[in-house]
Amino acid sequence: MKFGIFFYAVLGIIALSIGIYLLQYNIFLSIIFFIGAFINGVFIHKEYNIHKNNNIGYDENTLPDEILVKYSRSGRIIAISIYSIFVILGIFFLSCIIIKFNFMTMFILALLAAFTGYFIIKIILESKKISKVMVSINGKGIQIKDNSRYLWSEIQLEKIIVKRLVSRESKHDYQPEVNYLYFFYNNEKIEITIDDFDITDYQLAQILKIFRVRYNNSSLL
Repeated sequence: MKFGIFFYAVLGIIALSIGIYLLQYNIFLSIIFFIGAFINGVFIHKEYNIHKNNNIGYDENTLPDEILVKYSRSGRIIAISIYSIFVILGIFFLSCIIIKFNFMTMFILALLAAFTGYFIIKIILESKKISKVMVSINGKGIQIKDNSRYLWSEIQLEKIIVKRLVSRESKHDYQPEVNYLYFFYNNEKIEITIDDFDITDYQLAQILKIFRVRYNNSSLL
């Protein structure tokens, strides 16, 4: 975590310095580097929160009746900021074009407009993800997105699993890990990646255990 924060801090300072320097030459390019500095600041905040939240636990008495898991807010901010860079680049190149009514100029103009419009749409879609509930867990069961709720009575082996992404190129190098919410429902295997959510794998594992215990206790009454 310390190395990650140091790395992002150095990149952020470099991006900020370049942005300030470019103010005297081009406002569009300067804004791009300011956004880069902002992105590194969000990465620092995200690294710190991951470390802090890994030590936060839940117990039967403090856990609410329902847990709503959404996309990571910092992840959406980073994505929106990156897409904003491409939008600004598109606007910058559009502003540099000298309008001439010939095929090549019109083609490039249309291509840049489509490029800019595409990333504007991506920004809108990412913005909508901020409030979208991806997983809902309560005393009845687990609901993923807008699908029907999976009932505890039919859920088996609920847990968090880790898969390592292996390719021919990465067999002997670093293998990235992906965390999944995993369970069986009526003998059907259900998996959903959780790395982009606003909750850690450790926290979600605790939540699953507590709600399973609550359901088992309610069934005995």
